[in-house]
Amino acid sequence: MFYFKGNFALPEVLILNILGQILDACLFIYLVNHFFPVRRQDNPSRFQGQIMTVLMAAILFGVDLFFHNAFYPYYIAIIVLPLLYSIVFFRGKLGDKITICFLFTTLILCLENINILFTKMWGITTANNYSVYLFMFFMQRVIVKIVLFFINKKLILWPIETNIQLPALTWPLFLAVSAGNTLMLVIYQLPLNIDDRISQTVSTLFLGTLPFFLLIIVKYIATAAEKNKIVSMQISQARVQNQYLLQQQEMVESLRKFRHDYKAHLFCMDTLLAAGKYEELHEYLVSLHQYQYEGIHLRNFVEDPSLNIILNQKITIAEKYGIRFDTDIVLPTIGKISINDLNSLLVNLCDNAIEACATLPNARISLAIHKIKAYLILEITNTCKSNVQKTNPKFLTNKSNPEFHGMGIKIIKSITEKYHGQYEISSSENSFTTNLMLLDE
Repeated sequence: MFYFKGNFALPEVLILNILGQILDACLFIYLVNHFFPVRRQDNPSRFQGQIMTVLMAAILFGVDLFFHNAFYPYYIAIIVLPLLYSIVFFRGKLGDKITICFLFTTLILCLENINILFTKMWGITTANNYSVYLFMFFMQRVIVKIVLFFINKKLILWPIETNIQLPALTWPLFLAVSAGNTLMLVIYQLPLNIDDRISQTVSTLFLGTLPFFLLIIVKYIATAAEKNKIVSMQISQARVQNQYLLQQQEMVESLRKFRHDYKAHLFCMDTLLAAGKYEELHEYLVSLHQYQYEGIHLRNFVEDPSLNIILNQKITIAEKYGIRFDTDIVLPTIGKISINDLNSLLVNLCDNAIEACATLPNARISLAIHKIKAYLILEITNTCKSNVQKTNPKFLTNKSNPEFHGMGIKIIKSITEKYHGQYEISSSENSFTTNLMLLDE
């Protein structure tokens, strides 16, 4: 016979428990939807998420009803149901899916059992203080879930939202710690075996919050490492840029020198030709080959030579791919923004735009740079084959070196933050635009 057992049969407790089941389902479906990429881009993930939330909540209600609110069947159900959902509708490694589902379950159990253990330690029951018992149960089934929603966003989903690659062993290691912690807190309820009330309280709080402190530490270390990686990438990129710019400037100077001595060279060659010294004339012509320069027709966009060279280089690369590259650049002066940072912005913006449309027919890139009052405004638009914010919201690239995935965007964001600026993107079915506004005074 199906029925609810003990306190769960009380109307108020039953309502709170059902509300808790709905929140459990919402939390898990939200986690899976945002942690893993869908198998097909055209899947209506929001609709299927809503359907799965209702279905999971109904199954959890049925599990409680069938097993008389037993702990272990419910515990298994809140792991298996979201796991099956992630396997059917989402891409990703099976091990990662098991880890995430089991990990979040342990976090729920840790917070809920802090409440349960305190209720037992303080001797709160429906018989001696029904209103306080209802409040504690409300904290366990509702308030804890609201807290977990924010923990979910801030401590679990942040690597996905920021495209930060954590070491492969991070989640399994944390899972092992959480599982051991749950075993002591939930299964054996070790704090209840301690006689001293203060020690019981301290041990309960320590065991219940330890996984969350570990998550905070992991996030802090990973974020610091990512910042160091971005800085190292910027330094490396600047070193390569400076070396390239130096070579280009030397070639420009050689070209200017050659042009300055042009008449003298012609006179010398004419003299050798008239004298019939063909061998010497040949050697003289060979010596002039050092002045060959591919960028002989440099376009002048700005006064700064390094910016000019970078713009010419990127336009030349785009044209080799058959991309039309339009510019609208009015930059009379540069304020506090360093030339190296501006060079880095242009390199990464142009590289991303070229990569995005290099294989498309009739591709086009437009770059606009203007100074408006105290702000430097950069806008670059490139052709694309679909709405990128819908089809590729995480901006995955086709680069062969995944360790550098998304570094260009991260460098752009880092420089924008450095100058208290704003970074905005917009897209349509055939174009993608990046807008930057940086404080330049």
